[in-house]
Parts: sequence; structure tokens; C-alpha cells
Amino acid sequence: MSKGINYSIKEKTRETITAYIFLLPVIIGWLIWFFYPALQSFLISFQEFNFITPKSNHFVGLDNYINLFKDSYFYQALGHSAILVLVIVPIQTIAALLIALGLNSNIKGKGIFRTVYYLPYVISPVAVTTVFMYFFVQGTAVTKFFSLLGIPNVTWFADMKLALPFLAIIYVWQMIGFYMVIYLSGLQTIPADLYEAADIDGANGLKKFRYITLPMLKPVTFLVLTYGMIQAFQMFDQVAAVARQGMLGSPAGATHTLVSFFYMNSFKYMNMGYGSAAAIVLFLLIFLVTLIQKNLVGSED
Repeated sequence: MSKGINYSIKEKTRETITAYIFLLPVIIGWLIWFFYPALQSFLISFQEFNFITPKSNHFVGLDNYINLFKDSYFYQALGHSAILVLVIVPIQTIAALLIALGLNSNIKGKGIFRTVYYLPYVISPVAVTTVFMYFFVQGTAVTKFFSLLGIPNVTWFADMKLALPFLAIIYVWQMIGFYMVIYLSGLQTIPADLYEAADIDGANGLKKFRYITLPMLKPVTFLVLTYGMIQAFQMFDQVAAVARQGMLGSPAGATHTLVSFFYMNSFKYMNMGYGSAAAIVLFLLIFLVTLIQKNLVGSED
């Protein structure tokens, strides 16, 4: 009996060691590319830090954070990031779910439709933004169409009021396909027996969606909302594509986000400590919003 127990313990120990050996490259990569840079950024946020003049670097305590929360440009960037998240995440989540529901049904050519919807996600965001910029120039068919809805017929990415909606449209169009695939995989894990039982009970399509589909997709929805929020907070490529003469946030700061604020202060103004403080605040903001989402969706999932 004891020999059997010892053999079982040795076997589990061997399996555990084997698992850690296979995970070791991932762990090392995580430590090198995430943990160490994050720790370094945290330490730099308490310094006046410049790569060009390293001898002048010195500890300043909480000065960077104090100055950050007094900076009107920081609040402008924070507001833009919050608006983008509040607009983008619900729209892309609902749209991705509806498309996934349609492609999960028995329709002809659904494989082609899946490819078409997913294709924009694998294209460079800079390339997509550049192409969209041609469509949203004053006088094009697109701007004329929106003018029928009361929106001024102007060049969107050069207008103070329309530059941010322009980025949101591009971002949603490009990201829907990715989240559609996630929802589609979630839909295909729902047992068909549940829908068959619902049919026997006389449930219509709306009730099946409300009482079967949505509850079963709860973990998937949490993933889509969380990852979508993180990605939206980190929007940068689109902002850089519409920037003029290297000034991120153009026109006149209308497209500034927290990531572009961090980039400009760290690499253009060479104030890495101040930029790192903004990056740490962004990390804490994302962490806080993720916890809130987890509580709203359900901690049991």
C-alpha cells in the first residue's frame, strides 16, 4: 500500500517538474519582457530621468505624481481615453455578439463571412487608418452621407470635434472580427441539448437567447469586456497615424490618449520619470476597472 502511495507521489512530482520545464521559456519571457520593464518603470516614476543625460538623474519622490494630477493635458488625455473605452467597448461587444450569432446559424458561405469579418484585425492599424483618412476627407461620399445626419461636411481627422469619433469608428471596424471569433468559439461550446429541451418546452428564440445563450456566454463576455477595455485604453497606432509633424494628439490635442501622453513625455520631451508615472496610473486604472467588471459580471465565473 505504502509503495503504491510513494509511486503515486513520485509520479505527480515528476509530472509537476515536467510541466514547469515546459513552462520555463514562457516564465522567463514574462519576467524579461513584462515584469522587469514594469518594475523598472515603477522605479523610474519616482525619479527625474533622462536617457540622454543619465548623470543628472535623481530621486524626486512623489513629485512626478503630484505634478501629473495638476496637469490639464493629463486630464485631457484621461478624458479622451475614458470616452473611447465607454463608447468602443459596448459597441464592439454587442456587434461582435450579433455577428457571431448570425454566423453560428446554418447559413451558406459562413466560412467566407467569418474570414471577411476577421480580416481587418490582421491588417496593420496604421494602414487601416491611412485608408480611412481618404474616405473621411471633406467632400467625399462618406462625409456627404454623414452630413445628411447633421454632421458637418469636413475632414474628420482634422476637426477638433470629429477627430476622436473618427478614431473610434476605425478601431471598432478593425476589432469587431477578433471578438466575433471569441464569441463564436463560446457559442459552439454550448450543449445543443439545452436548446432542444427549450424547444420541447415551447421557448421562442428570444427566451432561448436570454435564458440559455447569455448565461452560458458569461465567462466569454467577461473576457471580451476585459480585453476590449485593456486594448481600448492602449490605443496608440491610430493616434500616431493621424498625427501631423510628429505631434501626437493632433489636431490641437483632440486625439490625445493616456498612451500618447506617456509617449510624448517620455520620448519627445525626454522626461521619462513623468511619462512612467502616467504609465503606472494607466496600469492602476486598468486594474481597477477590471476588478469592477469582474464583480459586475460575476466572481463565480
